[in-house]
Amino acid sequence: LSTVPVEHQAEVKQLTDNIRELEQLLRQDYRRKQTALQEVISQKKSDIAESTRKLNELKVTMATLKEEQEQLKSKIVESPEELKNYKELMKETVKKLKKSKQEVIEKYEGYRDLVEVLPSCQ
Repeated sequence: LSTVPVEHQAEVKQLTDNIRELEQLLRQDYRRKQTALQEVISQKKSDIAESTRKLNELKVTMATLKEEQEQLKSKIVESPEELKNYKELMKETVKKLKKSKQEVIEKYEGYRDLVEVLPSCQ
């Protein structure tokens, strides 16, 4: 097999050169495609990292909003009856405060009248 007849040597040499050229072209094409694929993979990894970062930010935002929602829920009166009772309690408190204020005013006026009746200490 290693000996090629003289009449075929030129053809074999041409075929060998063609094969080497094709191998070189295939290697270059392979490297080019491999590089392009690595760039795509790198971009996809970068996209995934960015998406993961955004997802984590959204998770934090979601948790914050849930906490805020729970805090707001605690401020909402669930029952109309409970609200009515609370309003009644507030009305009673206002009445008591007004009554207490009136009593203080009356006592003040009484003391003021007593002081005016007393002879002046000159």
